[in-house]
Amino acid sequence: MKMIKVFAYALRDLAVHYKIATVERGAEHFLWVIQQAATQTPMRGWDQLALMIVAAVVWITPFWWMFERRLARGAHYRHRVTIRIEAALSHCADTYREQPGERGPRLRDLDRVLEAAEDAILRAHRYAGTIRRRSARRGVVRHHAALVVGALRAETLRIDVEPDTALPRLGAMLATISERSAEGRIGALLSPDVLTDVTPVSAARTKVRESLHVAFVILIAMVAAVAASLVLPSTGVRSELQPWLTLGCAVLAAIVVGGWHRVGRILELAPGK
Repeated sequence: MKMIKVFAYALRDLAVHYKIATVERGAEHFLWVIQQAATQTPMRGWDQLALMIVAAVVWITPFWWMFERRLARGAHYRHRVTIRIEAALSHCADTYREQPGERGPRLRDLDRVLEAAEDAILRAHRYAGTIRRRSARRGVVRHHAALVVGALRAETLRIDVEPDTALPRLGAMLATISERSAEGRIGALLSPDVLTDVTPVSAARTKVRESLHVAFVILIAMVAAVAASLVLPSTGVRSELQPWLTLGCAVLAAIVVGGWHRVGRILELAPGK
């Protein structure tokens, strides 16, 4: 509880310093809720939305730090590559068991989980927490990860040509990556003979492309929020409901444009993920 109060006071002081009155009132009301020490003025409209955001940040940030960013690193964080590869392997097996003419939805789901798995592989050195930022090992491991992702994508492209052959081979590759990742062998996720003549994926290009996608989704959400804030007052909606409806419109627009998987990845940037 002391840590939570420290975060609340810090957030309030930052709001005071940068003259963000809404966040300041939200932080003060949050402090009143937990210790009866600040204003007792009822919160309405945008102030109520600010209170919700402040409460989420203040409550979740300490737990996020303890479970994700503490020095020892949480097991879920350290083994994120293995977890995501196992999810992709499960989807690959489910897709293979389906009849050839009924694999459409499974293949779309497989693309989604493979994208998450590739992202985890490219960040394997970061999740493992065993390599310093300036270590010579870092570059070697990152290049190997780019080769592994390139091999996975090359095998994925064969699904539309020979699915009954490509899916088992893809599953075998995923199983090997999962096993070696769990063993901590992030520099040997696949054997060198498998990576022969493989074109490595550009991690920087992938990062830029995904960053542009995320930025576009956030922009659309902001536009939807502004549009909703302009339209809702003229519809007769009560002022207490307008912030919630505005937030809902922003999230709905983001999901429609970017898809739930991308919105979920944006939410990973928020405290608690």
